Amino acid sequence: MADAAAPSRAFVLHSRPWRETSLLVDWLTEDWGRITTCQRGIRRGSKGAAGRPSPFLPMSIGRAGRGGLPVAQPMEPLAWAGVSGCWLQGQALAVGFYFNELLLRALHPDEPLPALFQEYAAALSALCAAHAPLEVPLRRFERGLLAAMGLDFDWRHTADTGEPIDPERVYQVWPEQGIVAAISTVQTIPSPPVGQRIAGRVLRALAEHQPQQDAADRKAAQALLHRLLVPVVGTAPFHSRRLWRPAASTPA
Repeated sequence: MADAAAPSRAFVLHSRPWRETSLLVDWLTEDWGRITTCQRGIRRGSKGAAGRPSPFLPMSIGRAGRGGLPVAQPMEPLAWAGVSGCWLQGQALAVGFYFNELLLRALHPDEPLPALFQEYAAALSALCAAHAPLEVPLRRFERGLLAAMGLDFDWRHTADTGEPIDPERVYQVWPEQGIVAAISTVQTIPSPPVGQRIAGRVLRALAEHQPQQDAADRKAAQALLHRLLVPVVGTAPFHSRRLWRPAASTPA
């Protein structure tokens, strides 16, 4: 690696103690993808050490060092409309940590995905908007991650006939094929996993990034996206989901 790289926009995904005074920091960057840096002396507050970086706040970082783990230097706050100066709270904070956990599981190091970086920034901006239903940026970002991994499909038309999705019909969703028509009635649909029946109205809301009409449809949309994400993030429980379980109304 060269002594220094030109700065890139970045967000902290996770940080953890390393040795006595340092931190290992996982970043999502626009130009390098997911990277890990070693910030020496940062926990001790030693002279010349930069402050501890905070998640969900845009930064500009360089990458310096030869061999071993690089150092993010400098680390500077970045003015970015919709994200800068926004501190996530409550359920929005829980969803933000869920986004970070998704990325840590899904992304390979040093694989630039600038479109996904933009999706992440847009999702954080949506979480900062107090009036926005959390389910919309939540499901939208899950779809954005699928697209970045090459696993997304046409949510507006059937894969077998090309017909628009009808809210009054039911469909089946197959990861490698897409959406196909199923012969049934909407009233008889259970909460569907991938490959079983799902209401067209649920698919339409996902395609158009709109809120689902009721709790049953929200549950169906959640189950569908989570099963589509299994090849990318695995089946282990998400630590971040524990943060929203006690809440009376769950966004996911």
